[in-house]
Amino acid sequence: MTDPELHDALVEETAEQDVPGFLKKRDLCRGLLLSGCGVYHVAHYTSGVLDFALDLLAHPSAPSSDETDPAQRREAYRRVGAQLVYRVSELHRRLGELHTGALIRTIVQTRTGLVFCNSVVGNEHIVGFAAVPGADADAVADPDRVSAVDRAAAHLATDLRRLLRQRSQNPGGWEADTDGAATSPGTAGEEFRPYRSGAPTPDGTLAALRPQGLHYLSHHRMGDQQWAVDILDHPDLEPFFNRGITVADRRDRYQRLAGDLSLLALQVGRDLRRAVAGYVTRLVLDVEMGAVYYYRLSPDDYLVGVTLDQDWVARADDELAAVARRFTVPA
Repeated sequence: MTDPELHDALVEETAEQDVPGFLKKRDLCRGLLLSGCGVYHVAHYTSGVLDFALDLLAHPSAPSSDETDPAQRREAYRRVGAQLVYRVSELHRRLGELHTGALIRTIVQTRTGLVFCNSVVGNEHIVGFAAVPGADADAVADPDRVSAVDRAAAHLATDLRRLLRQRSQNPGGWEADTDGAATSPGTAGEEFRPYRSGAPTPDGTLAALRPQGLHYLSHHRMGDQQWAVDILDHPDLEPFFNRGITVADRRDRYQRLAGDLSLLALQVGRDLRRAVAGYVTRLVLDVEMGAVYYYRLSPDDYLVGVTLDQDWVARADDELAAVARRFTVPA
């Protein structure tokens, strides 16, 4: 049963040029807000232009703000959402060199909030904001704290696609049946040795890599890569490569992208600062084939992870978070 207070606090705004086709889309977005999952603002954009927005900014569950004028506060969220769509469109083009498909889900987590920008179809995006209770106590970002919101946002994008008779792109990989399917990096009858570069990896790091999970992991400090390890040439991953993109090609491109992610996270944080306080602690770039992850360890340190398998996007995210926690445990 929906909380009556959520109904009372709900505010809906539509762009000047309303379209009848938005009615069912607004209904789905309204359902997300009224579900009580923690999302307090959601908006739909076409080519970066606002179509409609709904919010619960008047509800106690929404973060407090120094902005006294509700209209100006809502305008700030709409503008920030449009800026994020623009940034995601840039990232979509940047990720094209990886040959892993379109960018379908972008997750930005800070100390106090979560922002998602999920692709619906073509130039349509859905952007939402949610609070992250208790996150200040975490040494690094914890995806479990926001998994309910993340899943709800992924389901919303899928439901919006179904209105257009389009199949799910399985954002987050949550639709896959992967229970009990994970295995170790080794194949039957032989020991597989990951590829390494840079300084020696910390104890336990290699155990985080497996075909059904995380495939690439690197550590960066002061803008420089300290070490990297991957299993991209594992036999189980052979179908993900072809004449157009070899293991060496991807390894090189992931290294270049990883070096840029600290600046990218800083830029995204600046884009969001009118609506969400704090620096970016976790960034997920979920593409059609897998995902790229950024985890902030400290102002000068971060980890980057990659999986190529869409079915294991959520599992790889959890595995990278576990590695990040080991880095931040006091000696």
